[in-house]
Amino acid sequence: MCTATYFPLSTTGFILTHSRDEKVIRPAALAPKAFRIGDSDVTFPQDPQGQGTWIATSADTTVCLLNGAFTAHLPKPPYKHSRGLVIPHFFTYPSVDEFAEAYDFCSIEPFTLLVAERGRLVELRWNGKRLFTHEKDPERPHIWSSVTLYTHDVIEKREDWFRDWQQQHPAPSVEAIRWFHQHAGDGDRENSIRMNRQDALLTLSLTSIIHHDGQADLFYEDFTQDLFTHQTIRPSYATA
Repeated sequence: MCTATYFPLSTTGFILTHSRDEKVIRPAALAPKAFRIGDSDVTFPQDPQGQGTWIATSADTTVCLLNGAFTAHLPKPPYKHSRGLVIPHFFTYPSVDEFAEAYDFCSIEPFTLLVAERGRLVELRWNGKRLFTHEKDPERPHIWSSVTLYTHDVIEKREDWFRDWQQQHPAPSVEAIRWFHQHAGDGDRENSIRMNRQDALLTLSLTSIIHHDGQADLFYEDFTQDLFTHQTIRPSYATA
């Protein structure tokens, strides 16, 4: 599920922001912390149920996941593992290209994976049978809404809100982007960017990751636990 936005920062980096929409009965997420994966320090909040995550970042690459590929699907369990484990697995590969080429996607529920790094933005959609890879323009803003939560018409309406808001904020700050994620909509709480469906399914947290000057800043707010954290992720170097 979820909503994600991407904004370029001139030639120096980008801001990727992700609203996590989830059932309230799911166990509370663990606050972001650093994990050593391969040769990188990767920071992410963790889902204690599946042990994975919906968004993670190293100093130079951010990856986030939305449920579903192109259209809503009927779940067909059992699956090999949670989609949330795809992101930690991603960081064991040297590049997004090698990940797309070599990763075993079979028996994983459909998802959309966004990979952002300086000068490149890649969208990978796995529909349960085939992987579709699309290079997005990293110099333009983008928005994605999970196809498992939102109909085609609602997704188009959300894109309209995004375009209208951009006209008023051509170079938005991270605070302005987070405001959009919390307040954009037309009064329909079930389909607003910060959504709420009868207090059973709603936006649980908001994460923004800013890449600039060779490092990343992660801002994470968990609405259910009244938690806000800010962490800086710098390049890690192997030591002898």
